[in-house]
Amino acid sequence: MEKAIKNITAPQIAGGKKYILPPWRINEILLEVFSVLSEEEYYKEGFDYKKMIEGMGIKVKKFSSFSPENLERFKENSLSLWDEGVCLLFPDNETREQLRMIAYNDSHNAVETMQIILHEFAHIRLRHTQQSINGEVEATCFSMAMSLMFMMEEKFHIGMRAVQLEGKDFFMDSIRKCIGKKEVA
Repeated sequence: MEKAIKNITAPQIAGGKKYILPPWRINEILLEVFSVLSEEEYYKEGFDYKKMIEGMGIKVKKFSSFSPENLERFKENSLSLWDEGVCLLFPDNETREQLRMIAYNDSHNAVETMQIILHEFAHIRLRHTQQSINGEVEATCFSMAMSLMFMMEEKFHIGMRAVQLEGKDFFMDSIRKCIGKKEVA
C-alpha cells in the first residue's frame, strides 16, 4: 500500500524525473472541480456522486459486471494508465454519437471506489484524449480535490452553509477569488 501511495503522489516520466503539475494548471483543475460541484449542488441532502456522473450521460459499471475478455479489451482501449478503473469514449454503432463509460474495480472499500470512479471521471471532464503521465497526474489532482470536498461536506456542511447564508453564486465567486489571488502549490 505504501508503494502505491508513493507512486500516486510522485509520478515519474521517462528517466525517473518526477512530474509535477504547474500551479496554474492545478488552479484550473480546482476551478473545474468546484464548478462541477456547484452546478450539481453537491451540498444538498442525499447527493450521490455516481448519480451525478450518470446524469451527465456517462455509464458507470463495476468490473464484475463484465466478462474477463471484455474487461481486458476495455483496459487496452482506456484513457487511464492504471488497472483500477477504465475510462472509455466510443461511438455508438447506430447513431455514431460519442458514448462515455467508466468501469471500476469493485473489490475496494467505498472511499477507494469513489477515488477510482472520480479519477476516471476526471479524464472525461478534463477532455483527455490519450494516455499520458500528465493526464494521470491531472486526474489524480481532480479526484482528490473532489473527494475531499465530498468528505468535508459530509462532515462540516461547508457548501450547504455557504449557500444557505450567502447563495450559490457567493460560493463559486469566493472560490474563484481565492484561487485567483494566490498560487496553489
